Amino acid sequence: MDIQESQVVEFLEGGRFVVAVCLGKKGTRFHLLTHLGRETNLSKNRVIHISSQRIKTSPREEAITILKEINELRSFIQKDIDIAEIWELLEGEDQVWNPREFSEIIFGEKSTPDHEAASIRAVITERTHFKFKDGFIRPQPKEAVERLIEQRRREEEKIKRLEQGTKLLNAIWGKDKSISEISDTSEWIEAIKDYCIQGEDSERSGEVKDLFKRAGLSSPIAPFETLVRAGIWSEDENIELLRAGIERTFSEEVIGEAKKISEDYQQKALSDETREDLRDLDVFTIDALQSKDLDDALSFREVDGGVEVGIHITDVGTFIRPGSRLFEIAMERATSIYLPDEIVPMLPESLSNETFSLLPEKERAALSFFALIDEEGGVRETRIVRSVIKSKRKMSYEEADELVAKEGTIKRLYDLALLLQKKRIKEGNALPLPIPELSIRVEDGQIRVWLDEPGPSRFLVSELMILANSIAAKFLRDNSIPALYRSQPEPRERIINGAEQDLRSNFRQRRLISRGILGPEPDFHSGLGLECYTTITSPIRRALDLAMQIQILEYLASSGPRFSQKELDGISINIQEGLIRAASVRQARFRYWLLKHLNERKGEDLKAWVLDILDNKLLLVLEDYLITVDIPRQHKMDYYLDQEVYVRIKKVNPRENQLKFEWGKM
Repeated sequence: MDIQESQVVEFLEGGRFVVAVCLGKKGTRFHLLTHLGRETNLSKNRVIHISSQRIKTSPREEAITILKEINELRSFIQKDIDIAEIWELLEGEDQVWNPREFSEIIFGEKSTPDHEAASIRAVITERTHFKFKDGFIRPQPKEAVERLIEQRRREEEKIKRLEQGTKLLNAIWGKDKSISEISDTSEWIEAIKDYCIQGEDSERSGEVKDLFKRAGLSSPIAPFETLVRAGIWSEDENIELLRAGIERTFSEEVIGEAKKISEDYQQKALSDETREDLRDLDVFTIDALQSKDLDDALSFREVDGGVEVGIHITDVGTFIRPGSRLFEIAMERATSIYLPDEIVPMLPESLSNETFSLLPEKERAALSFFALIDEEGGVRETRIVRSVIKSKRKMSYEEADELVAKEGTIKRLYDLALLLQKKRIKEGNALPLPIPELSIRVEDGQIRVWLDEPGPSRFLVSELMILANSIAAKFLRDNSIPALYRSQPEPRERIINGAEQDLRSNFRQRRLISRGILGPEPDFHSGLGLECYTTITSPIRRALDLAMQIQILEYLASSGPRFSQKELDGISINIQEGLIRAASVRQARFRYWLLKHLNERKGEDLKAWVLDILDNKLLLVLEDYLITVDIPRQHKMDYYLDQEVYVRIKKVNPRENQLKFEWGKM
């Protein structure tokens, strides 16, 4: 049917039904006057109903009044139409109806053009049981109706949730009533937490973003700030730890196993007559003053042909057995994580800080490594024994550093460590790379940042741990015991020798070293200059060390290893995945606290030196922190390597991991 002048029509505009009268035709479009008092040009395909009704188009105001009355009548009629009931009557009929036919089914002979239009409105508004298309009404199949009803139900629930969530955000951000007056907030709190942790991978990321958009909170960190304002998280919440799925605590099952080990430890450790009794040996520990998880101790004595150095590692593998939940959680966590503001231990602290810790005057089971070393630093003999020891004293690094300058055991050990390293450099072309380590500690809200230059006692402990680990690796290799070894290919480029002490040269060399490998073959470790290497000296805080300790303990006790190579391959996968997670958490957390510290230095000139010169920017090293940063090159300025410059912090945002620099004084 074509549209004639003065004829009443209806169309949809922005989801709203509009009644209009045709004033005429302009080309292919019809000029209409609507019940809203507007005039518009409309193509015919926009029209959903053409009425046989005609009304006078002037006076204009009278026409608008009549159109309003028609609109109100149609709305009134629509309210009495039960579309679902009509669908049930017509279900299964495979046919279509025009508006007049459909209206007659509902209203019978009293059907009018207004009833037709009201029927169309009811179908379009209800959107479930019938479909209106190309001027005809078609019933939906039962399956489609059920699907649409479920979809509508979910949409309604979502709207209710969004309304509830908006009230929650308004309360938290001080725009409305208090949060205590809002019921059932846990669902949204958990959804926001999950979004902060998982980002776009969160199951309800779209809904959370809709919520904050609806609440007018557009900042990328608004979800995080919401949880801080609500008291759910702290301002310094460790998101990376949550993202990695690493628990700070242990399950009741794990705690129960740890308690049982502690209860039985003394009897099991000291009643084993196959252990070598070394309780009278002068054994001592050297560690950080605040350290509690003491897993290694040292001894030194003069013997025929040289000196005997003992490296005594707490025996963990005898007590934490494969198959136990404690062993599984250790392999899963892979390592203890030492962060500026907290420690996430691999094992419960009742074990790591107490039962297994080599505390002074406490008898402990150990795995002892002995090396007979001549005056040139050559290792003439080695042996590994299951033992019982008793540490005589605990020394801090600072205390031991003072003793290095005096004649005595610590000085002898230090001189011996120098010989051992010199030999590795000479024979294995080792690259020690003595670079100060950036240390960060947070205590009582105060951030302390410093470059930690290893003192002589740290150096001697490090060298003796390398010695013990290399003894373990050779023992595993020579006895064909399945093992996991640490190796490292040659650097991509070698620009220094191992004895180099220049900081900047060592820094450049470190950027060129190859990634280490954990695998079943005893390959060369270029960084250490050793033919084979593993780690075994930290079974309290490294899963690899625990697994390798178990291999050696079992072999010494029964002449057979505990794990096959296939089992170790599975352990290796778990360990490497755990180490990647831990490294990600550690890197992100150190970066966060460093940026918070740097925020306090905005406006200061920071000294740096040029590490590399690129096309449009320079790579610099901040002298106070030994971290690399980049900055755009200045126009018409020449630069050279190692040039000293000054930069200022332009922008820093710890939570968003943003750090940008600009040029400082010249």
